[in-house]
Amino acid sequence: MIQCKKCDVNIPKARSEMGYDVCVGCSTEQKKVGHVIYPHKTGAFIQVMDRETRDNLDRLDRRGITSKTSRHYKTIVKKSKDLDKTAKVVRNRPSSLDNIKLIPNDKLLKMIMDYYEDRGYHPTIEYLKELNRNGDIALKQRAEIQDLVVDRYLEPSPRALQRKYSI
Repeated sequence: MIQCKKCDVNIPKARSEMGYDVCVGCSTEQKKVGHVIYPHKTGAFIQVMDRETRDNLDRLDRRGITSKTSRHYKTIVKKSKDLDKTAKVVRNRPSSLDNIKLIPNDKLLKMIMDYYEDRGYHPTIEYLKELNRNGDIALKQRAEIQDLVVDRYLEPSPRALQRKYSI
């Protein structure tokens, strides 16, 4: 057994093998502590360091914990009297939808079916998309008319039926 340099107490063999030549009572070194690090939402790990560094990191880290409880954050609450002073009452403001002039459904249906007869399926779908992008028709209108165009495209023509059944 080796004796302590300061107080002549016997130092355990394991402590002397680690390179210490003073006993625990005479030592000025603090205990090592751990700081929890979260690289992801889960899967934390602990980094060993001295207490002063850990306390500073806990102060800076939003997930840092104190020795007893987790950190409590102050909630921000606005009082209702503050809201009354700053709130503006806006009445009779025109809606942004009031300025939009959409093509009526009956006119649009006739226009699209004529376009389909002249140019075919794919150009008609692109034309519908373009009308919707330009704001001439609403998305709901486009979906409804596009469903009708798809149904018409998929239903067989009289000539196709004649070829299939050899009429």
